[in-house]
Amino acid sequence: MSTTIERLLIIQDRDRAIARLTRESQDIPARKQQIEDRLKAHQESLHQTQEALKKAQAGIKQVEVEVESRRQKINRFREQQNLVKKNEEYRALEHEISVVQEEIRAEEDRELEFMEQVEQNRALLAALEADLKKEDGRVREDQQVFDRRMDEIQAEIGKLQADRKALAEQVDTDWRNRYERIMAKTGDYALVPVEHGACGGCHMNLPPHLIHDARKGLTSVQCSYCSRLLFWRP
Repeated sequence: MSTTIERLLIIQDRDRAIARLTRESQDIPARKQQIEDRLKAHQESLHQTQEALKKAQAGIKQVEVEVESRRQKINRFREQQNLVKKNEEYRALEHEISVVQEEIRAEEDRELEFMEQVEQNRALLAALEADLKKEDGRVREDQQVFDRRMDEIQAEIGKLQADRKALAEQVDTDWRNRYERIMAKTGDYALVPVEHGACGGCHMNLPPHLIHDARKGLTSVQCSYCSRLLFWRP
């Protein structure tokens, strides 16, 4: 294997490592957003429970107002009963009182339902607040992990780029440019081994003379199908 091919293989290894790390760094913002969304979901559940609790408490107050209003109405009917002289009028007022008393019982039933809702939502709220506190801690830890990983990636990429630059300076400009054109075109490998008589990149069977040239270690052996540079791997 020629020295040029050996150096280009090392450069290719560095390029692939840089590409992998770059993709990882590009994924980190989305992964951090997923964590933020997870926290927001907990916060939204807490908010909805708080609103449900407020609504139930407001319902109790409204029922109390309605019940008091009807009790005052009954008192007025009682006062009117003391003034009427005919039995028919008295019975009519008694009927009105019965109707209002039934309305009060219905309101009191509603009040019990609201009280149950208040109790349930208070218990749920306490559990959600505890969960949110834990989730907030987990999110902070996860975010810190991603931030540290981003710093590590940038440091690794910087080191790889410096190493690549030093290696590239040892390769002839024409070969370096050819390598970079092929890498830009394929997006994965510019140099591939001959594998079982086929190109290690596109996997097409190679003509015998290309296999022979690759075995001899010639630098300028290219696949006639995908144009990748071929080398022989003992």
